[in-house]
Amino acid sequence: MKSNEVFDNVCSLISEKYINSGWKYSKSGHWMTKKDGNFMCKIFFYTSWNNISDKNVAFYGECAIIPLKSKDKIFHNNTRQSNVPKGHLYWNIANEEDWDRTIEEFTSWLDSSFMPIVESCMNDLENFVKQVAMRGFYPSNGYVVDINFILTHGSRKLAEEATKRYYASLDEPIKKEFKENYESMINGNEAVSAYGNNMMRNYSNFRTILENNIAVTL
Repeated sequence: MKSNEVFDNVCSLISEKYINSGWKYSKSGHWMTKKDGNFMCKIFFYTSWNNISDKNVAFYGECAIIPLKSKDKIFHNNTRQSNVPKGHLYWNIANEEDWDRTIEEFTSWLDSSFMPIVESCMNDLENFVKQVAMRGFYPSNGYVVDINFILTHGSRKLAEEATKRYYASLDEPIKKEFKENYESMINGNEAVSAYGNNMMRNYSNFRTILENNIAVTL
């Protein structure tokens, strides 16, 4: 079986498990989506350009939550960051006998690390925002947070509390870069390093904090 056919089949088999839960599958895009009035939740299926039919066909994935009014991911995670499958960068789905194991491991990862976040975000947003401010989106990966998400769907007070936790969670070298650039830029001065410029150029917690004049205890 050709590698593209193998990939298509595995993606379709995975999507069938979630159709009754409101997910829609795009066969041409190789992704699944579910949305409400605020967010689009998305699961991406990936393969490789270097596949060899009947020998090595890669499969891995990513999940994300994206506000409908922007293209910025407020939360994202992928199988490689999660070390799934353990010790490998991807599943080899070249042989059909390996499909069941691949599907089981991939959907188990989704069901444990992403689906609870989706359900809370869509069905209990008010409490979910408070939970994220307190513990982050995915506590087992550290304090993973999006300050703009909390500011938009929670309150400034929650965003200020989350900012304190976010700053405290940074590794020391990053914390030093954050501190030096924040102290300069919050007073209307230029960035003192590439870190400050890069953070302001892209969607980031640093940018949200600065643009909304959120006080940081340094």
